[in-house]
Amino acid sequence: MSERVETLRNVQPVWRTRPTDPASAGLAREAGIPEAIASLLTARGATTAESVRAFLHPDAEALHDPDLLLGVAEASDILVSAARAGRRIVVFGDYDVDGVTSVAQLRAALLRVRPGADAVAFLPHRLKDGYGLRADTVRRVLDELHPAVLVTVDCGITAVEGVACARAAGVDVIVTDHHLVPEELPAGAVVVNPRQPGCSYPEKELAACGIAMKLSQAVAKRAGVGLSLESLLRASALGTIADLVPLRGENRTIAALGLAALAAPRAPGLRALLRESGIREGFPPTSEEIAFRVAPRLNAAGRLDTAQLALSLFEERDPARAFEIAHELSTRNAERQGIERRVTASARERIAKECDLERDAILILGAPDWHRGVLGIAASRLAREYHRPVLLFALEEGRARGSGRSVPGVSLHGVLSEIAELFDEFGGHEQAVGGSLPAARLPALQEAAGALFAARVPVELRQPVEEAEAELSVDGVTPELLGWLERLEPHGMGN
Repeated sequence: MSERVETLRNVQPVWRTRPTDPASAGLAREAGIPEAIASLLTARGATTAESVRAFLHPDAEALHDPDLLLGVAEASDILVSAARAGRRIVVFGDYDVDGVTSVAQLRAALLRVRPGADAVAFLPHRLKDGYGLRADTVRRVLDELHPAVLVTVDCGITAVEGVACARAAGVDVIVTDHHLVPEELPAGAVVVNPRQPGCSYPEKELAACGIAMKLSQAVAKRAGVGLSLESLLRASALGTIADLVPLRGENRTIAALGLAALAAPRAPGLRALLRESGIREGFPPTSEEIAFRVAPRLNAAGRLDTAQLALSLFEERDPARAFEIAHELSTRNAERQGIERRVTASARERIAKECDLERDAILILGAPDWHRGVLGIAASRLAREYHRPVLLFALEEGRARGSGRSVPGVSLHGVLSEIAELFDEFGGHEQAVGGSLPAARLPALQEAAGALFAARVPVELRQPVEEAEAELSVDGVTPELLGWLERLEPHGMGN
């Protein structure tokens, strides 16, 4: 590796300390908390004694009414009617933790409406089907599963052609998604997405599993059946933490209550998964344990093959079989880690040879031997190392299919949206995108994106920055302060 590249990877970060809000001293007195903790809470939007109590003591009463979600009433009516009539409902998910936990919740709710309801899960195969509600995947679902109702979770908001294909076959379509909303919504579908125009739902940053939880609650309410909130929160906490949505507001409540409920999971699959992940029984796992032990095991199934194995764990009722599945997920995760290391090392070599890190504001690379299932993880690791967005593609049969990750302060989705016409498929969040295009068009994407990011991304955003919340004296670091910091769990994005 060139000396210039190695030097950039090892450059010392610039440290920035957030200015202390003068109001934090008064908040500390009013709420009866240490001033350092008041400073942290003020920065997170808790500026009154009441909001401090809400932050430190998340409560189910803080969860919003599902009916505030635009489209949820119509969607739940369709689903309850179909379940009772014995019409086939296909729950079309995604292959990550957020998607799998969403499918599990919604299927459980439909089976409460009518035991034996014809509710079938479909999880696309990452390598064979690609991401989302693609028209060719919809045609396969129509041919093989014959749905009367197709409901998506964690995908579909950009699937104009896929929805049109289903609607042309007479299928009712419900799209539940949390990704950024395009200008053109899928015609003929009932859309449930808090980001869509006209939706007044207070929490815009819900993960897909949070939306699935709300829809499941609405379905149960309309059907007049009971549904365990704790069970929903356990699944939603996993997806919320794994999908890296901000752990503030309702997301914090979902994560905190779900983690508490995971201290005593009733489902054999969850018990087996937590034990396989090395988490002590009878104790709530931390957000860090979920993010780095549990989520990678669930994700591994969909990265290397089909996510059906992960879904089966949530629905398995035999404890012995549940432990077999959990162990198999660990085996696949170890395999995934080896593949990821090889792809990351290969990309580093390519960066050293092909990229000019004094010029390039985004790194875009593709290779025929890179496994598509680990590109997002590799891109995330490289983005942190090189302090700029990274977009990696697997080149297969004339196509380039890839994932990108960004750095703080740079909206990867926002900038790439300006040249979205170069992609055949494109979507994601500010910090993470996925897309595909003809392999022959990849050089054009590299050139256009390189120019665009060079113009849009200031040079100072290309160097590592560590942000300190506050400065403490040595005397201020006490067991009491550490205890208060623990009370700010769950930690993660946005906290």
